[in-house]
Amino acid sequence: NAEYIRTMPLDELVPMVKSEFESAGLWRPEYDAEERAWFERTIDLIRQRFYTLKDFSGQGRAYLSDAFEFDPQAVSKNLKKEPRLRELLPALADSLEQVEPWTTETIENALRAFADESGVKAGLLINASRTALTGQSVGPSMFEVFDVIGRERSAKRLRDAARLV
Repeated sequence: NAEYIRTMPLDELVPMVKSEFESAGLWRPEYDAEERAWFERTIDLIRQRFYTLKDFSGQGRAYLSDAFEFDPQAVSKNLKKEPRLRELLPALADSLEQVEPWTTETIENALRAFADESGVKAGLLINASRTALTGQSVGPSMFEVFDVIGRERSAKRLRDAARLV
């Protein structure tokens, strides 16, 4: 089943994911209209780590909704272990809000530059950001995650996650 989800043509997978999202109350009509390209790109990005259609509405919830759960182990491992993240995450949000254009490459460059300026390893910020943005400790390329979640939602989630540190 997992291999099938990962390799099936996107135009076959999207209707199945749509049905799952409708059942979970996550579907929005925009995903069939002006947000169609974004929706398809997001599904293609996240499907590499999913095993069943239910994973899209469970683990994939953070990509579509701000109402998602945090894995307690991810919070312990990626947020609570470093108290400086309480200040670093909002400062990273400020830095990322200035990124132009908003692409995976410019986001990566900005995050790595911020890490250097802050005297921390980029991995600390990448792992903390993953948990802040998705509630999880694993997932696709973090810079692609930032890109699909978007500038405003990413910045808000980084600031909100500072309270979990």
